[in-house]
Amino acid sequence: MKLSHYTIRNLSIPLLLILLVWASVFYILIMHEIDDETNDTLENYKELIIRRALTDPDFDRTYTDEMTRYRMKEVSADQANLSEDFFYDSFTYVDIEMEYEPVRILKCYFLDAAGKYYELEIETSTLEKEDMTETIFWSIIVLYVTLLCGILLITHYVFKKSFTPLYGLLNWLRKTHPGKKDEPYVMNTQVDEFVTLNKALLEAAKRNREIYNQQKQFVENAAHELQTPLAIATNKLELLSENPECTEEQLSEIGDIYNVLRGVIRTNKSLLLLSRIENRQYPEVTDLNINEIVHRSLEVFTAIYETRCLQIDINEEGTLSCQMNDSLAGTLVSNLLKNAFVHNYNGGHVSIKIESHILTISNTSHNARLEENDMYRRFNKAGASLESTGLGLAIVKSIALLYEIEVAYQYTGDMHQFRLSFKK
Repeated sequence: MKLSHYTIRNLSIPLLLILLVWASVFYILIMHEIDDETNDTLENYKELIIRRALTDPDFDRTYTDEMTRYRMKEVSADQANLSEDFFYDSFTYVDIEMEYEPVRILKCYFLDAAGKYYELEIETSTLEKEDMTETIFWSIIVLYVTLLCGILLITHYVFKKSFTPLYGLLNWLRKTHPGKKDEPYVMNTQVDEFVTLNKALLEAAKRNREIYNQQKQFVENAAHELQTPLAIATNKLELLSENPECTEEQLSEIGDIYNVLRGVIRTNKSLLLLSRIENRQYPEVTDLNINEIVHRSLEVFTAIYETRCLQIDINEEGTLSCQMNDSLAGTLVSNLLKNAFVHNYNGGHVSIKIESHILTISNTSHNARLEENDMYRRFNKAGASLESTGLGLAIVKSIALLYEIEVAYQYTGDMHQFRLSFKK
């Protein structure tokens, strides 16, 4: 989720709550103000009626017109409550309208000069609260939605414009690579935090480039300094083994040393390959046919491990094409095939399935299920095979990460299965 979308989503929730509370308070205040104004009118009308009733003996005790009506009746002292006025809403039938209309009623009591108690009930027409409530509700909804959308749109625009330098920096970081010479990113902004972030990232990129160059130089030196002595040592051993004065015991010792050196050479080559892959020193990519690479590698391993008498099945349900470095694609396929051959047993089974975007290689083995947390770790050996350096699956994982290939492992029965899912 983008930062702008995340921020707007988190803003919308409190805004919704704030506007909801505001709309509720607004409605309550409006209705309270209407009732308060109506009550004041009724109280003023009450004072006039009581004053005329006390001063005019012939004053009418009932009166009705289109907007207002009142009724007066004598009550007992027990019924009269002189200390309080009562307000409430009701409905009354209006002949002209031929329907019931809402009214606001004031009920009060007073005492005349003769000591008699009277109940006075005054009605006045008021607003139809249901209609008014509906009108206020829809007006608030329209205002609510318009205001909310406006706030979010303005926030999105301001946010996007304010964070343009940050997005530019992210794009620059995505494209930059230690092995390439990139121009430093120039951030046109006056925001101190962005300027500081830009400086820090430029310094980090510079340090990474220096470390990369040092590591690259180290790899090149290691390849030169280690491979030459190892090659000399193996040649010396070969010459020594040809000496006719060597005994059987000495030849056996020379053979053991030679096998150890071969393992060291394989390990050195694998480590150099891993280092180059992780340093992205294979930038060249071409359109490749994985089916052809599988067949080429299969021919080599079938010849090498002919004595194993392995049963090999290959099922091609489609043509698997991808864009990769040719050398790394060959390494990826050959490492998985070698893993299937090396860790198999005599008369075992190797199954290969090729689909349009998936390569699956399965093999039997005496080894138990592999631990997925450790199988791609360097120098992790599942079996006791002397031909294994413990780096094959680490190289497979490194190449897969480089080209965004998904590697999945399953163990069913006695079959170890590795599944490569290439990008479509």
